[in-house]
Amino acid sequence: MPTWIDSLAHEVALREKRTPSVAEIALRCASRTDEPALYRVHREAMIAYVDATWGWDETWQREHFANTFSPRRNAIVVRANPGSAPLGRISITRHWRSIFLRDIELAPELRNRGIGGALLDAVLALARREHKSVELHVLRCNPAQRLYVRRGFEVTSADDARLTMRAQP
Repeated sequence: MPTWIDSLAHEVALREKRTPSVAEIALRCASRTDEPALYRVHREAMIAYVDATWGWDETWQREHFANTFSPRRNAIVVRANPGSAPLGRISITRHWRSIFLRDIELAPELRNRGIGGALLDAVLALARREHKSVELHVLRCNPAQRLYVRRGFEVTSADDARLTMRAQP
């Protein structure tokens, strides 16, 4: 398991007292075979926001997801029991000065239970430990931006569709 996934899993586990639903999940490395299940989670999580912003083109979305899916950048969210199917992912790209949070996407049954916030807090803790900022893009119509603001993110730039946000260590 890559070091960043071990570190992230440790940070998530530290949040279990404050967010009991975190005990229901585990993180594991992604593999190529996870791609179809993760695309389904992506579609469920993003279709409404992408459709409202640009319109959802299923063919383009599938191709783009397949072309950009990199197992080494993804930690898979599963139930804490062995052999569980993927229920989400957190995807990051590490740079020397920052961590770019590409995605936190969760299946509907895991949403609005504090799990996304715990994953975000874990990324922020890793960044603080490494003295890095965390950067992300969020669609203007995505209510997740409120979570990001509560966690200390500020808008650094914007266009008609997206906000770029950053949290300092």
